[in-house]
Amino acid sequence: MRATAVVASLFAAACSPAPTTEAPTTVEVTAPSIPGPTTLPAGARDIVWADAPQAVRDLIATTPNSFLPDRVIEQAPGADGSVIYELWSANASEPIDVSYANGHAAIMPPRH
Repeated sequence: MRATAVVASLFAAACSPAPTTEAPTTVEVTAPSIPGPTTLPAGARDIVWADAPQAVRDLIATTPNSFLPDRVIEQAPGADGSVIYELWSANASEPIDVSYANGHAAIMPPRH
């Protein structure tokens, strides 16, 4: 009886898909009320506003016509080491893109 259980567990393990360490290429966002894209590229992730670097938060706080974001997407670091933060709000027609590198933040030109 014990041999049958061992064979059954080995068979189940052999039929199961192997675990993978590959990162997904996209991440689905399921809440339709959240502004911004529904699919994120590899290396991008949603973060809470409080987790954005202080320099990014200070820049937005002191920039006229900016908004407190409902959603923040942090892009993977670029070749130069800078990180782009996409700031989205339900009340804004376009996001604010902020580049952050070496402790400094700068608002990027609007998207076209």
